[in-house]
Amino acid sequence: MTIQSEVRDSGPLRTILLSTGALALVIAVVASPKEAFDASIQGLDIWWKIIFPAMLPFLMLSQMLTAFGFTHAIGALLGPLMQRWFRLPGNAGLAIAVGMSGGFPAGADAVSRLFQDRQITAKQAVVLAAAAHFANPMMIILVVGAAFLHQPAAGYFLLVVHWISGWIAAILAVRLLPAPGKRKGPDGSAVQAETSSIDSQPVIPASSTSHSSIPHHTTLKRRNIWSEMTLAAREAHRRDGRGFGKLLGDTVSQAVQTLMMTGGYMIGFAVFIRLLSLYLTPGSSAALWPAFFELHLGTYHLSQTSLTPALLMPLLAAVLGWGGLCSHLQVSAVLKTTGPDSKSMLYFAGVRLTHGIIAFLISLFLWMPFSQYSTQAWTTLQTNADQDLSTPFSWLLIHHPDNTYTMNTIWSAFPAACMGLVLLLAVMISLSGLTFWFNRRFSR
Repeated sequence: MTIQSEVRDSGPLRTILLSTGALALVIAVVASPKEAFDASIQGLDIWWKIIFPAMLPFLMLSQMLTAFGFTHAIGALLGPLMQRWFRLPGNAGLAIAVGMSGGFPAGADAVSRLFQDRQITAKQAVVLAAAAHFANPMMIILVVGAAFLHQPAAGYFLLVVHWISGWIAAILAVRLLPAPGKRKGPDGSAVQAETSSIDSQPVIPASSTSHSSIPHHTTLKRRNIWSEMTLAAREAHRRDGRGFGKLLGDTVSQAVQTLMMTGGYMIGFAVFIRLLSLYLTPGSSAALWPAFFELHLGTYHLSQTSLTPALLMPLLAAVLGWGGLCSHLQVSAVLKTTGPDSKSMLYFAGVRLTHGIIAFLISLFLWMPFSQYSTQAWTTLQTNADQDLSTPFSWLLIHHPDNTYTMNTIWSAFPAACMGLVLLLAVMISLSGLTFWFNRRFSR
């Protein structure tokens, strides 16, 4: 669905509501310019000091790996895992890995690249975007764990729960939630989408069906797995055809453009949340609206409450699983090439809500046993309510005299976090091999 068709389909009631809301927001900004300015500065700090440096390498890397055929090669290894549990092509495995290691903007961008390369269909792109929507692990370990909770061990706990609950939510959603399958035609009648099921195979580009590639695909099952990977990567790189210089320039410009869009969303939502709390719900909890709308602000305000660790950790896990409405809109903007409609975004929100509920339940049962083996994390979180930060994200100022311990803690946890990300694909490939063995063993 294009932007023009979406505007034509929007009714008068929706137009009136959106215009009224925009006018009310402008009036609130004019009435409270200081609060709006402080909120915008806070959103800019989050984006520039956390999101931009953490996301840019992953966005560039995912695009370059797709151009060099790495997604096709890794798809040959992850095929059994993705087809068995997620009902998606094997190439989708890299998008999930990129989302788990780079966060939801990188995951959505990888999904968009797969769709543009016609490795997945539009319907599969919606399902894959919901499955690849994860918070950045550096943000969970270094920001939430080390900076907000002053204990990286709690960040590792939240990261493991976040990954496990995300996989469970995606697997359940594929089987239980109805995936979007119909769209409205120009005359308003419902028409079938381009695929009738999630398991349908994507359309292959015309260049890949040349005479030289047909024998490769017809004899693919007769070759070993390494030959499959080599052939898939070679054909994908040949279809792309860009040199390294051209590819590097394209990846930089496209990654920065995606991050600029992300920063605009974050700054806008920071102002909206501040004004909403100021005028509509002045007596509510400071973490209520941030937790619903924006991930980073929500986890910060929630970590500064006086909740006990037994309740604080499940709530943080639920907020990380939900991701915030701001991240949902960012994914919708990145996936504009697939034309997601309202049903697709409802499906996406349903998966995110399922992720949050599962993460809450897992943390509720596992935090107490985990805390018994991490006394330092337990005592730190017990006194967390008594600790105060002068301004949100002031720990990011390296030369601030009170931030020496925090910065040392953050950078000491960085190598271990990177090692965990390197092992992620190896674990997924191992699970895929185990799934392949299981299928062959019990299909006889």
